[in-house]
Amino acid sequence: MGFVKVRFRWWWSLLVAVVLGACGGNGELPLPPSSGAGGDTSVGGQGGSGASFDPGPGQGGGGAQGPGSVQNLASMRIEPADAVVMFDPAVGTTVAYRVFGVMEGSTEEVEITDRTVFYVPDRYELGAFANDGPVFATDPVAPSGGVLTVRARAANTNGTISEIDTTLTLEVEQTLADPRDNGDPVYDIPANPETLFTGNASAAFDPTIVYPNPGVMLPPNLNRLDVQWRPQAGTTLYEVSFASTTLDLVYFVRCGPQINGGCGFELDQDGYRYLASSNRGHGPVTLQVRATDDNGSGVGVASQTLQFTGDDVSGGLYYWTTSNGTAIMRFDFGATNAQPEVFLQPNSDGLGSTCVGCHAISRDGTKVVASLGGQNDGRLVYVNDLTKPKTDPTFLTKNGDPNNRIQFASFNPLGDRFVAIYGDTSAPARNMLWFHDGTTGDRIANESLQLTFEPDHPAWSPDGKKIAMSRVGIHQTSQRPFNCGIEVIDEQNGAWSSPSTVVPIQSGLNRFNPDFVPDSSFVVYSESTCPNNNNTSGQCDGDDDPSTKTWAVQAQAGATPVLLANAAAPGVEDGNDTDLHDTFPRSSPFEAAYTNGKVYWVTVSSRRRAGLRNGNPNRQLLWMFAVDPAAVMNGQDGSFPAFYLPFQDLGTSNHIGQWTEQVVTDDPPPPPPPPPPPPPPPPPVPE
Repeated sequence: MGFVKVRFRWWWSLLVAVVLGACGGNGELPLPPSSGAGGDTSVGGQGGSGASFDPGPGQGGGGAQGPGSVQNLASMRIEPADAVVMFDPAVGTTVAYRVFGVMEGSTEEVEITDRTVFYVPDRYELGAFANDGPVFATDPVAPSGGVLTVRARAANTNGTISEIDTTLTLEVEQTLADPRDNGDPVYDIPANPETLFTGNASAAFDPTIVYPNPGVMLPPNLNRLDVQWRPQAGTTLYEVSFASTTLDLVYFVRCGPQINGGCGFELDQDGYRYLASSNRGHGPVTLQVRATDDNGSGVGVASQTLQFTGDDVSGGLYYWTTSNGTAIMRFDFGATNAQPEVFLQPNSDGLGSTCVGCHAISRDGTKVVASLGGQNDGRLVYVNDLTKPKTDPTFLTKNGDPNNRIQFASFNPLGDRFVAIYGDTSAPARNMLWFHDGTTGDRIANESLQLTFEPDHPAWSPDGKKIAMSRVGIHQTSQRPFNCGIEVIDEQNGAWSSPSTVVPIQSGLNRFNPDFVPDSSFVVYSESTCPNNNNTSGQCDGDDDPSTKTWAVQAQAGATPVLLANAAAPGVEDGNDTDLHDTFPRSSPFEAAYTNGKVYWVTVSSRRRAGLRNGNPNRQLLWMFAVDPAAVMNGQDGSFPAFYLPFQDLGTSNHIGQWTEQVVTDDPPPPPPPPPPPPPPPPPVPE
């Protein structure tokens, strides 16, 4: 675009006071060593970078600075304050700052830029101050927009450091080419396509956006986003745009080869980065699709909103797939350009030909437990050290152990125990809640619990103090239990309490498969409705029940469940079908900040349509949604609409997404670089 437009918001009368006194939340911080070899550990707590900022001849001044050699700041002001800069990321931009201050014992404001250092304490990926000087420059490698904090630091004679913050809003304005355009004439668009969208509004041209779902919350590092719409007859040219206070992103495109009667494309890498980074943690983005013909004879429009959390989703996801046979797959959200990979598969890595699944991962990612053969089998597969290469003959700690059969399991926070069930046997053996050793995988008989009912789907809380489980009302198999409720046991003085009923068994319903959120405050679980109140119907057997929806409830007796209705709502392509088979809810181990607080991430297996992409209603895919825990704890639906995980194979079925804090392998990727430490300012120069 070749231009940079800058808007500055000036508050000349604003003077940010820095109250002097003892260190401790008063705007002053201890002065770091003047050698620059260390850093201010009281700010950021990471020590120094080793880079010094030595004042040269003439530096450290800026006018009369107070009586004698005392230079203690009473107040500071930075300009421009709260700047808003619109820029073309292909060109980049810079912003020069100045800092002014009033010294203790004086009323005169003087410039102190030369004795001040500058840095970005939060969104440092957006840009930096070269050599800690006063000029900010956007990142030249991966430029994007967003809101960052500019922090200026100046030293005082009394050994303290004064600081002042302001915001800098970087607005991206960009028009990008169709990412599908491979030279095929089907993607050619007219010159100056924007001129064809100046005609009168025409409802006959209105498209229908079918994906993403309106109001969806996304993690910034999802890295892929599909935009899909159904066009009206006669429309041939489309403007797809994303707009917010930090972004104006536009694509002019053709429909191209239709996808099940509609149009769609996946954003390119630059487009997604502009969209996600510019709006990370900052309110809604408006997605708009406008439609016209090649004569510009009318303009139709459809719009909706989406938003991004302030934090990436972290950790690893292990899931079971039917791609090319069956396998346990894994995906590392913490890795750059990650792709799903096969983790355990029959006829490889020492396993036989029997299906392996029903897996669980330790929270630290070092151990995995699974079972062979599914229903009425359940021989134990166990790996107690995922740092070993698969070629190590001891990689499989247990390889189909018939003496420690399981169907479902869950690790404690330390990973030195896991709790499991095996109900595909006769009573009373199927009423056991088995505790297993986290090193050997063997059952620990003297720690295991004989219950008065058949347990299923155990879930050990992240704080280690609770175990939730399904209470089976009518026995069938562990994978397909009938007429369940939700029970919980509590750790009390080193022992486990008797079970308490959280969600009771009720005729005509199946309530099953609980899982704790990261702070252990509540569980999410599945609930299905039995047709004709038939408790033993195959449509409410706790496996792939059509009517299943996700609920949340505090893990204590007498709590009131909350239907996560927003997450359960159908998409446009689902029509009026609310039976979407949303099963096996599993919570990510971390929280994420957003505009109104924080959210947790939950995955489910679902048969809902991925917009236009999956036309087979018999396939289950992994979907994910955000949920606001504060709303749930207040008895409200805190969920957001769901989105499908774009890295999975949409041509197959994927189930049971199990989370861990990190993916552990024998060849881990390098850790991300740490944030830059605050630079030490130069000492004031006495007059």
